Amino acid sequence: MGLCIAVIRIGAYIIIFGVFVVIGVIGHVLFFRSTPWRLKWIAYFAQWWARVTCFVLNIKIRVEGDVNIKSGSLFVANHVGSPDIFICGACFKGFFVSKAEIADWPLFNWLARLGMTIFADRNKRHQVKAVIQQIRHRLNADQSVILFPEAQATDGADVVPFKSAIFEAAVLSRRTIIPVSIHYHDGHKPTIAFYGDSFIKHIFTLLKTPRLEATVKILPKILAGPDRQSLADQSCRAIRDKVLNASFPSA
Repeated sequence: MGLCIAVIRIGAYIIIFGVFVVIGVIGHVLFFRSTPWRLKWIAYFAQWWARVTCFVLNIKIRVEGDVNIKSGSLFVANHVGSPDIFICGACFKGFFVSKAEIADWPLFNWLARLGMTIFADRNKRHQVKAVIQQIRHRLNADQSVILFPEAQATDGADVVPFKSAIFEAAVLSRRTIIPVSIHYHDGHKPTIAFYGDSFIKHIFTLLKTPRLEATVKILPKILAGPDRQSLADQSCRAIRDKVLNASFPSA
């Protein structure tokens, strides 16, 4: 049964992939002279890509908290696995900050580049300033940015300290930070959403799973301050408190 579901989803996603590649190319061609309009076009259809992906994978999302969030905010969330990207993308219109390795993944790199993903290579410290400036420019253009400051996937049981460098973009742009906690309700420990040791195995497990439920909690906003480390620590504490102590209903 699981293999059959996986095959159907792969077939459906090949079609979806083609459609959204075309949409992305059209947006870049139509608005190549206007960065503001190109950003709006890409952000709009990137959100629909995430929503369609959640539909194909049968990921059901329960959202709690204030959904009326001003454009140009910096969303930060705990990171468990690839479904985090689809879920955050479906809930919030914005651009992702991703590890540089994704730029080399077959197929995924096309969508990531067309979606104007900001790639961060944490092994090259000299690139950090460039990444911060890219995020700053997006925020100042009233486009939200979504990132996972743990810089790694965890099993969802706890939250590791956030990397603070990227928070400099919020300091420079004076933009609000929106902490977000993600929790999965599949009864597995760790959840099947967790990357584990093998990304390929993780993807096939996800494809074979009939249904996945998740709760997204939008936490109180944090106003930008002069110290990026304090912003990182505040955000981490807020999310970690929810992950460790909040009561989530079972699936």
